[in-house]
Amino acid sequence: MKDTGMIRSLDSLGRIVVPVEIRMTRNIDIGDPIEFFILDDEIIVLRKYTSTECTFCRSLDHVTYYKEQFICNNCLKELGNPDRTNEEITQPLIAAEDRPEPGRGGRRTKTEEMSQRLEKAIEEHPYANQKELAEVLGISQARVSQLKRKLSRS
Repeated sequence: MKDTGMIRSLDSLGRIVVPVEIRMTRNIDIGDPIEFFILDDEIIVLRKYTSTECTFCRSLDHVTYYKEQFICNNCLKELGNPDRTNEEITQPLIAAEDRPEPGRGGRRTKTEEMSQRLEKAIEEHPYANQKELAEVLGISQARVSQLKRKLSRS
């Protein structure tokens, strides 16, 4: 294990600040989920959580890990299908209602994307509690709570 020489204290609520140098080198942004592991009953390991859903269609069924991405069998077949026509390739991949808003360079932040996914999950499961929504989205219950607060403010 690599020693960084950085020391941080827990606050009164048990929180710790991950140094910006570590967040930058590990590509961890504000709001990203973090996974905890315990090794040999002494070592605590933190790692940026990556969902096991398909990168393209968000499916959780029959997912394969390839080049640091999870891809479902259906998307893998589509990517490797040389018989696709140019028309199929140039069709819009994102439904109109899911397209990013103009004015931000056509990009959406992770929080905006997850907020939209949460809104959709709430529509599909109107009586689901936060724990159930977290399981559907593959995120933590705390993240669902954060996103719901953000949605209620907007």
